Amino acid sequence: MMLRDMEYIYTVYLERSFSKAARRLFISQPSLSATVKRAEQEVGLPLFNRSTNPVSLTEAGEYYIKSAEKIMAIENDMREHFAGLSQSGALHLNIGSSMFFCSYVLPDLVESFRECCPRIMVTLSEGSSALLSERLKDGGIDFLLEAEPLDKNTFESIVWTEENIIIAVPSSYEINKKLAEYRYTFEALAAECRLEPTKPPVSPASFSDEAFLILKKGNDLYRRSFAICKEAGFTPKVSMYLEQIMTAYYLVCEGKGIAFVRDTILDCLPPSDKVFFYRLTGPEASRDIYLSYKKAGAASQVQRDFIDFMKTKRLFQRR
Repeated sequence: MMLRDMEYIYTVYLERSFSKAARRLFISQPSLSATVKRAEQEVGLPLFNRSTNPVSLTEAGEYYIKSAEKIMAIENDMREHFAGLSQSGALHLNIGSSMFFCSYVLPDLVESFRECCPRIMVTLSEGSSALLSERLKDGGIDFLLEAEPLDKNTFESIVWTEENIIIAVPSSYEINKKLAEYRYTFEALAAECRLEPTKPPVSPASFSDEAFLILKKGNDLYRRSFAICKEAGFTPKVSMYLEQIMTAYYLVCEGKGIAFVRDTILDCLPPSDKVFFYRLTGPEASRDIYLSYKKAGAASQVQRDFIDFMKTKRLFQRR
């Protein structure tokens, strides 16, 4: 009986707020509070410390949540097992990420994963980090591959790979002649990506008079772009804000402006003589890519298999 209201208590734990949990559950806050109070009476101890902001778990609450996660894991395993016994026998995973990873990286990874688990059916979901984070919280997706770690109270985020931020410049721009000692062709940088640099990093201030193509606010590269320019002592002249990094790259190739891009595109695209690249230095010029998912206690077996698989497929390891 004391686990009867598990869903309600677990939602308060995830949201760390009775009001937010009530909205998520589509019930009134007084009704939710009464439900949690009833569960606490059955346990004989308070589960939440209501004097903290946000609300936190008591020692009894921590044990309750751990037990609830074990039960959810068993339910997921049962659901998965019965799906395997059904006529279709298909197991499902839903992975969310940016257009870049969904288009250029994840399809090959999924194909490789299906070689050892052929009954898997995978859905790739594109979207913004904020939107996909909410879908991960609500169970709409199982995993999120993104450049930012999520709330550690709700999710596990492991570093899956790393990448560097570089500057892409149309090869037709005059500035490339002045910066010949710094510039890389596509082929030269792609060949060197896992070796020691042969050319020094450029100062972003060298491009202070150029028009920048920058991703929209809410994208990790938006913040990094302005931080890199601020560190170099200028504010970028933005000609266009864009949704996707690949759109920025292709516009660079068309001579529409310069852009900060990820060096992992060199592993995924054919060489082009329409662009030069420049290395950068500083803390904002490199970043980790995280695989995030709900806490391991509630993971199904296929989800745990995928986590183990991804740990062996850390692509694009850089210097």
